[in-house]
Order: sequence, then structure tokens, then C-alpha cells
Amino acid sequence: MKIPESKNFVRYAFPIMLAISLLCLLATSGCVALGFLLSPGPFEKKTTPIYDLKAQQDRKVLIWIECPRSSGVDYDVAEKLALAFQLTLIEKGGLESENVILNPATDSGNLSLDLMEIARSKNAGYLLLVQVDEYSTDFLRVRDYYSGEIITRSVLQDTDLGSRVWPRYPEGKMVQISVEMETGGRDALVSRLASAAAHCTLRYLYPCDKLKFKHSDERISMQEAYEIETY
Repeated sequence: MKIPESKNFVRYAFPIMLAISLLCLLATSGCVALGFLLSPGPFEKKTTPIYDLKAQQDRKVLIWIECPRSSGVDYDVAEKLALAFQLTLIEKGGLESENVILNPATDSGNLSLDLMEIARSKNAGYLLLVQVDEYSTDFLRVRDYYSGEIITRSVLQDTDLGSRVWPRYPEGKMVQISVEMETGGRDALVSRLASAAAHCTLRYLYPCDKLKFKHSDERISMQEAYEIETY
């Protein structure tokens, strides 16, 4: 009878002792382990915005797209750019939809417009001015394939201060997008150019997913490459 009792003791006591040991281990190192499990993984890390529009949810943003004749833009580029910037601020930037206002495009040759006053009249705390410097598309003569390029320059102004808050350099934030081949036709190309321009401009103005910060259609300078790597 002693031998079976010993076997039963070993059989049941060992798992109990093992469980107690694990509980003791968790009690001493649980905080570290829990912190590791709860810490953001590579898919959850965000960038630190240069100027955080998401933190200013009580203030509206007026998006103004300017397409001067010298840029060579097509008739629908301004509208698609405005919608792309609006959707990016709402869906990626986390702004409330009612706080992102669109305004029709205008010829930059019209010097009589006071954009800051227009923004104030719409109760906008910010004016995001986006100007198209260059634009081109090319039919590749293969099915419905197109290539294209767009260069935009943007500044963010505070209507209360009456001055610019981003970027720090006077020429504004320049973004160059180049698509070598779009197989979905011209409309898909324009939408792709607009979406990429909006993302590459606005990613500095909200906490952006680090793995989504870069864009494959962007053409960057050495300075921009350095800035991107810091994120």
C-alpha cells in the first residue's frame, strides 16, 4: 500500500508545486512581463506629429486648393485633391468630419481674395493652403495604362494668430508624387496622385502609423529622406 500512495503523492503533488512556482515567478516579474505584453508592437507605433491637428479637435480646418494655369492641371484635379485631403484628415487623422471644410479651387492669379478672412468667415481655426506647382499625365498607348506626376506645396496657418504654424521653412511643404504606370485608367491615376499627395503632406499633422508613413509613389530629396528616417 505504501508504494501506490507514494506514486499518487508524486502524481498529484508535482503539478501543484509547479503551479505554485509559476505563481511566485509571476508575482516577482509580473509587472515586467505584463508591460512587455501591453507595450505597442511594431504595427501599433505612431509618429509624433510636427504640429498635431488631432489635438485641436475644437477648431475647424478649411482646405483650400489652388491650381494656377501654369501648373497644367486637368479640370477635375482640384476636386479630387480636396476630397483626398478631407478623407485623409478624417479617416487617418481622426478629425471630426464637420470640422474639415472644403472650398472650391481658385486661380492663384486672383490677388483680391483674402484667404485668411474667408477661413475666419467659416469659423475655421486653421487654413490649409495647397497649391499645385506641376501636373502632368501621359497615356502609355497600352490598353488603358497611364503615367503621371504632381508636385504640391502646402502651408498650415492659424487664423487666430494670423500666421503660419507649419512647416518651418518659408517655401512650404513640397511633395512630389510620380506614378510610372497605372493600369486602371486616367481616373484611377488622378485619384492615386491625389491620395498620395494628401498622405505625404498630412502625415506630419497627426499621429501616423509608422509602418504606413512612407509612400511608394513619393519622390524625395535628401533632406526629406532624412526627415522620414527620423520617424
